[in-house]
Amino acid sequence: MSRVRFGSSKSGENSAPPVVTAMVVHQPGPWFDEVLQSLSNQDYSALSHVFFLTSQVVNAKADTAKSQLLMKKIKAVLPESIVRIVEGNPGFGALINETQRIVEGDQGLFCVMHDDVLLQPSTISQLVHEMIVSNASVVGPKLVQWDNPTILKSVGLLIDRCGEVDPLIEINERDQEQHDSVKDVFFISSACMLIRADTFRELDGFCREISFFGEDLEFCWRAHLSGARVIVAPSAVVRHREMFTQRAPELSRDALSARHRVRTVTTLTWRLELPLVWLQMLVTSVIETIFGVFSGNFRGSLANLRATVSVFVDFAYVWSRRREVRKVRRVPASDISKMQVRGSARITKFIRHRRALESSSIASAAKSQKLWRQSSTREAGFALLVIFSLIIIGSRGIILNGSRTVGEFLPFEGGANTAGSLMKMFRSGWWSSGFGEAAANPTGLGILALGGFFVFGNLALLETLMIVGSLFVGFFGMWRLCGSLYNTRARLVGATVYVSLPISYDAIARGRFSALLIVAALPWVFDLLRRAGGLQPNERIDGLTNSLLPNSEKSTDVGISRLTQLISALVLILGLVAAFAPAILVITFIGVILWCVASVFGGTSVRTIGTMLSVGIVGVFGSLFINLPWSMHFVSSKWWQLLTSDQSIGDRNLGLVALAGLDFGNITGGTLVLASYFCVACSLLVANSWRFVWALRSSFLVVGGLLLAVLDDQGLLPFQMPEPVIILSLVACGLALASATCASVFSETSAKKTSDWRRSVGLLVPVAMSVAILPTLLSVVDGRWHQPEATVSQLFAQMPDNPADGNYRTLFVGDNELLPISTNAVTNKVSYGVSDDGPVNIVSHWAPQRTAMNALADHALTALVNRQTVRIGRLMSPLAIRYIVVPLGDQPSQSSRLLIDSLSNQIDLRRLYFAQDLVIFENSAWLPIVSLLDEESAVASEKVGESALIVRELRSMRPMFVDDQSVSNKTVSDSFDGGTVHLAVPFNKNWQLTVDSARLSPRVAFGASTAFDAPIKGVAKLSFRTSKLRDLYLLVQAFIWFGLLILAANFSRFRRQVRSVTGESVRLVADDSQKILKLDRLPK
Repeated sequence: MSRVRFGSSKSGENSAPPVVTAMVVHQPGPWFDEVLQSLSNQDYSALSHVFFLTSQVVNAKADTAKSQLLMKKIKAVLPESIVRIVEGNPGFGALINETQRIVEGDQGLFCVMHDDVLLQPSTISQLVHEMIVSNASVVGPKLVQWDNPTILKSVGLLIDRCGEVDPLIEINERDQEQHDSVKDVFFISSACMLIRADTFRELDGFCREISFFGEDLEFCWRAHLSGARVIVAPSAVVRHREMFTQRAPELSRDALSARHRVRTVTTLTWRLELPLVWLQMLVTSVIETIFGVFSGNFRGSLANLRATVSVFVDFAYVWSRRREVRKVRRVPASDISKMQVRGSARITKFIRHRRALESSSIASAAKSQKLWRQSSTREAGFALLVIFSLIIIGSRGIILNGSRTVGEFLPFEGGANTAGSLMKMFRSGWWSSGFGEAAANPTGLGILALGGFFVFGNLALLETLMIVGSLFVGFFGMWRLCGSLYNTRARLVGATVYVSLPISYDAIARGRFSALLIVAALPWVFDLLRRAGGLQPNERIDGLTNSLLPNSEKSTDVGISRLTQLISALVLILGLVAAFAPAILVITFIGVILWCVASVFGGTSVRTIGTMLSVGIVGVFGSLFINLPWSMHFVSSKWWQLLTSDQSIGDRNLGLVALAGLDFGNITGGTLVLASYFCVACSLLVANSWRFVWALRSSFLVVGGLLLAVLDDQGLLPFQMPEPVIILSLVACGLALASATCASVFSETSAKKTSDWRRSVGLLVPVAMSVAILPTLLSVVDGRWHQPEATVSQLFAQMPDNPADGNYRTLFVGDNELLPISTNAVTNKVSYGVSDDGPVNIVSHWAPQRTAMNALADHALTALVNRQTVRIGRLMSPLAIRYIVVPLGDQPSQSSRLLIDSLSNQIDLRRLYFAQDLVIFENSAWLPIVSLLDEESAVASEKVGESALIVRELRSMRPMFVDDQSVSNKTVSDSFDGGTVHLAVPFNKNWQLTVDSARLSPRVAFGASTAFDAPIKGVAKLSFRTSKLRDLYLLVQAFIWFGLLILAANFSRFRRQVRSVTGESVRLVADDSQKILKLDRLPK
């Protein structure tokens, strides 16, 4: 390799020291010709030049075609220069450090430069002169704007103890020679800095681990620690373009600057001051992030906070780097502190910025930037504050006192429920809700148990968080989905419309827990689909204007690693929600079909559509897989009914207006929501190019979802669908997307100030949105989103809890939507559900539906509905049903009234409670859940069929094992004198009755339940043996969930972050072969 060698000159000691300029060139523009000419015009004679040309990497190989042309251009102007072409762009500091290998000796100077600086003919001379006169080691020039040299860019920089930069000048301050005195500064910009070669070598150049943004601060700080002097020489003037980020859009300047600043502070601050400094950075970053929401600088503020917290990830690097820097520490920490700004440089910059905004030039620049960015973080911040405040105010009753027990909103901590008991139940091999079954417990129980541990056992708090938090989850999901429109206002409009539609609040009012979770999760599903398809705005952005290119929709290639992450996230979200609401799998499948069909009509590539369709299908089946073994529950002849979570066929006759208005009778002015459909039509009319595809997707979701809801409502489908509010979640997503599309179009037309028909139509869109969200605004006053004052569960207090005459069950029967627990269908109008005695709790949200005891209940209730029996009590004796509850609602249906009449005619039932909205009957022929049968009943238990139950009333000699635990978790023991013990659960051989030391095996009773014939007396204990394989299954399931969490959260980015601490190596691709001048003598 050709080298330049520094050495002493033969002309004497007063000879000018040789200077080598080192410049990194990365995809320069036409202005680079002026840069080269300015280097050629320098009046400093002892000058040599070294250039490092980056190259593009294509298919893991360097493409040097453009770099070779650039080399020829450099050689044409500076024929004696040294040019090196490197693979890719390993970083500014790493390439400049290569100068130490190219240049020998340490008796000269290095002039480090960016490729977008224009030097005056005397710049190098002025810098060298000031370095000699001031005995400095690092000297920088005065930087001015490229296009307007009268505007200052930098006259040296200071920092505070947190590394925040104080630029010393106002924004767009004019150069009136007010800063033309030589002065000491903390650091100077790497755009142009003159450095003594011996100092550069002693400090080992720039930090290898800083690729871009921040290498100048770190180097000058180390120079100060070594005792070197850093000054600025304003007599040397350099024009600077400072547009590198537009040539390298893949780099995040805010994130890199923040991370390198925090690394610099933590590696160079005195160790005793470091804890306090880091705490100050953390507090300042948190405060700045909060204010950033309203000041328009949220992303930059968040980058500072993330960088501060990432110190823990970088701990190993910080430790080793501090050991390296220890070798050059010569100046005490107190002297370094004196060079730093007292107080906060952030506050100083903020004051200067506010002052600068008053100038007309800055206002004009701000308007220009606003024209192209089409977004305002400040406006979004205030809007978010208002929206979140309204949600909290509207939910204040739920937040302060918890949700009322209505519909599926069952208490999480009802009865004996604790986080520990839920986990014990989840691990058990007996599914205890309903009549029970020897099967895997629902995954949702395990999720609730884990959630309970995270909230320190406060299950009521967990319930409130899931209800109110779902509103925020849905908001942020739609915010992310609308990110494809690359417009903050569009994202805000879409998310606001989505969270303001009454669908979620109706779900809260009617207690539709499944629907609430699905509405919250669906935007995240579509967002992951579009990301998997590569529908990102990044490739449609003009680097110079930062605006979207007006081209048709294009998708970027999604790598295997990224696609794996997105699929894992989708499987996790669907699996998590499906654990509580299996209907999300049906809605997701329908939504994916509608999404892909709309994309076909929009001209999206077949590959992208295929990817999104495949990812959606994998997500659906993957969610079933991670819910194994519980999801085997759906392997049934009634699998569709189990998935749709709706045990009654449609034919509700709500009407098109009610369905389109998302109005189920719980909001005021529901028809006003119809105004939002104007946005759907408007988006199809005004959207063009790639935005039209999004308008199509939104319209397909609206039309497709509404069509399915109407057909189901009229009973015209050959199969049942989930309840209407779940189907209409597709419509809600479509309405929000259409609103966001309109906002994106009109933001562009407003920014460009183009007067056309689109802008005129745009005036009506905000009016339509305001009208549509008005019903939700009116509901805020209620504080509970119109949850009913009196609920069915509140009337259960009069029922005995763990009575002395034995544990029992309650049968809920009637309209499916009025029943508070998981149900089975008897007819298309009548359903039923069963719960144990005591308060109804979340465990009853799930229930087995295909046991022998369910068949016995189905038979008895069918006979009741068809008026074929007057002994329903005796038919249900083995089921331990003591109370029959019929919720009627505000307007009882015809089927409910007929059901009441039939129950009133039963000989063995008596009416215990009657009200306008609820009727309770008591069964006089009931048996306790665990009871000791008399002799005749024991004999009858060996028979199968209705005759064994109708001939005579079954009698219990006494109840056994009475406590507040489920039948599989009985902890009490009981003494008896022998006999037949009846257990009102489906038969399974794993049930055990232990009398003293004797273990008794069970038998089938009444063809469905369980009995133990115990001819001996003693102390009895009841238990259920759970297979040891159950724990193994749960361990595998936990491993799968944890693995998906790792993949979805992309924790590997922390590993990449640690790896990125090590600087990228420089790989030489090509150099010039021409002999160069050895600088052991001055050039002529």
